[in-house]
Amino acid sequence: MLKGVWKQPQFLFGFVFITGLLVLSFLYEPFIEEKVEMYSFFKHNGETVGPPFTPAELPPFGSDRLGLPLWSYVIQGAKFTIVIGLIISLLQVVLAFSLSVLFINFFQKVQRAFEELVESMVYIPMAVIAFMLLSPISFVIDEPEKAFVKVLSIQIFILTLIGIPPLIVVLSKEIKKVLQEEFVLSARTLGARGISLYRKHVLRILFPRLILLFFQRNVAVLILFAHLGFLEIFLGGAVEREIMMGVTRLFSLSNEWAGNIGKAYFELMVAPWILFVPLLALSFTVLAYNLMATSFQRVLLGDKGRVKRSRKADEKQKLSVEGVEKEMFVMESEETYKG
Repeated sequence: MLKGVWKQPQFLFGFVFITGLLVLSFLYEPFIEEKVEMYSFFKHNGETVGPPFTPAELPPFGSDRLGLPLWSYVIQGAKFTIVIGLIISLLQVVLAFSLSVLFINFFQKVQRAFEELVESMVYIPMAVIAFMLLSPISFVIDEPEKAFVKVLSIQIFILTLIGIPPLIVVLSKEIKKVLQEEFVLSARTLGARGISLYRKHVLRILFPRLILLFFQRNVAVLILFAHLGFLEIFLGGAVEREIMMGVTRLFSLSNEWAGNIGKAYFELMVAPWILFVPLLALSFTVLAYNLMATSFQRVLLGDKGRVKRSRKADEKQKLSVEGVEKEMFVMESEETYKG
């Protein structure tokens, strides 16, 4: 099945897009950053212009109010945005699957109450919960530049935890369905128990579903980043910088896209390109993940369709064999009767 995914053009487009962004982003500090210039004033069409520069004045995307080209923000922030999203999504899927197995085997009495609690909290936006848990961090960190790794670790921990409960509910139901399959019941009859049962049988069946869920979680996490950016919760923390005399703004320490979106929302009516450039980068990345998820789902459904067709063919063949046997039995009975 995984080989079939690489034959899907949409999956290849999404994979190449995300991989290319990551490669450029990791090459930014050692090879590109030193060549990036901060522009103050220069001549454009005979007129003196200053920051923020429009895309026409400073191709291809213009600059922010500090005079830094926006393309540098996109490339530098790609690794933080995409990699942190990958880490959070992977942790959520792995931990949710492990906890689902524990719930099914050891906490069945409280599982129903847990499901009702999680389903009742679905109506509360995830961004609100994340904001309530993450906003106090800024009040206890005095020097955000020195506490970058600490703040980022706490944010990853909290964002991972808040996404696990809904996944536990979903995966618990999926695991229960697999446990009722005939081959699993047969394996239990033959003595399969514990980790061996889940590793050799349950995980093998659910693994494609977990990969699809991983892609879907990446989309959800990136959208959550964007919401937190508008609420001025930046990955790794933020620092105040002066953009003009007496006016300061919060800037993301990691230059991740959501932080750039959040700090630029007030520019919408004055310099909209400052907002739209990181927003487009985030949107195209979400599109890439959606294309990969759609391609994987198409291959997955195709494999299921082939399995169903093969089962139907086996049933037809079995029925035809039974029919031939009955006819032979009738012919033998008639010959015996005649004799």
